[in-house]
Amino acid sequence: MTFISKSRLIELAGYALALSSLLLTACGEAKETDLDKLCGNWVSVGRKPDVLVFKEGEQYKITVFKKSGISRKLKPETFLIVEESGNLFIHTGYRIDIAYNEETDVLTFSPNGDYTRASERP
Repeated sequence: MTFISKSRLIELAGYALALSSLLLTACGEAKETDLDKLCGNWVSVGRKPDVLVFKEGEQYKITVFKKSGISRKLKPETFLIVEESGNLFIHTGYRIDIAYNEETDVLTFSPNGDYTRASERP
């Protein structure tokens, strides 16, 4: 059985306190997403409905274009994009998380999959 000296225990507690302080600081400084980069038309990679992200006043919204009923007419539904501690999501009756990969310009909805930006047509 190994015992730790009192001075070593105090030293370890100091390290733990410093580490927890760093972690709390990092969590408190969550990077906010530049939502202007998300604005535009997005097309699903997995055959889900297309979406449009836009700014209305100071709020960002997303419109989902779903086909409904036997006639398969487009029925748009619009939701407010919420940002909380650097995390994006919408409420559609349940929470759908949104992630944006700026490097690949891919928008991911959990659980609805990936979306790529629609190319501009002349």
